[in-house]
Amino acid sequence: MKKIFLLLITISLFVFNSCGDDMTGTEDLNYVGFSRTPSKISVEKNSSTTMDIYISTTKTTNSDRTFNVLVGSGTTLDPANYTVPTSITVPANSNVGVITAVFSDVTLGEDAKSFVLELENRSDMFVGTKLTTTIEKKCSLSGVSALVGSFSVTTNTSGLENSIVTELDGQNIKILNLGESIMTGWWGEEITKGGSCIMTVDLTTGALTIPKQYFMDTLYDGAPSTYQIAGSGTWNNCGATTTLQLTYDIYYTGDTNGIGKDYKGKAFGGTFSKN
Repeated sequence: MKKIFLLLITISLFVFNSCGDDMTGTEDLNYVGFSRTPSKISVEKNSSTTMDIYISTTKTTNSDRTFNVLVGSGTTLDPANYTVPTSITVPANSNVGVITAVFSDVTLGEDAKSFVLELENRSDMFVGTKLTTTIEKKCSLSGVSALVGSFSVTTNTSGLENSIVTELDGQNIKILNLGESIMTGWWGEEITKGGSCIMTVDLTTGALTIPKQYFMDTLYDGAPSTYQIAGSGTWNNCGATTTLQLTYDIYYTGDTNGIGKDYKGKAFGGTFSKN
């Protein structure tokens, strides 16, 4: 048991230090394992990316050594989305080998997938543990202007939403018609002024923010009211069309709670898909 325990410690130390070519102190251990590989790879929508996969050995020899590479059972990534060599060669007088895997958006969905590789067991040396990498789809926008256009309601969370139109406003987006059917239908007031709001866009995180701001003036039985709006959401560009998921409420000017929360029990919102 002591010998096994010491062997495991030695292997652990090797894996920890295997990012370089210096294997000092491991001359008596005949080992091969993965090293220097990222834990996550992002693949741009409708594109491809590569990942270099390294292995390191504790010993060098005066001839090339080839190791078989297998896709592990823990892989959830569709084979249509990756290409990986079936072997990796450590050149003579070296202790490092490398292959390049290619990941492509062929059938990638919005959920991240696992990609597992392992080296085939050998009788002449100890083989290290599996390599696991997360593959995720990245759906960047070319700019804020990509969110400009007309959007139809595809998920009507509040049950009261209507189609909207967006325009560019500097580096922000102006939303027209948001909540129009709420105010003129469910709430029963006439819009006399306003009816648009400004939304900020984070191109990196996908976050959307509607800071609390003036929204509109209305009339109800001749009595005027002024409203504000505030909300948040996310944009998504991974599907067949770009979508905006928005949650918002409409407030009497100065109020803390919106009319959605006070009179319907929840905020307004839904998912809007670009036409």
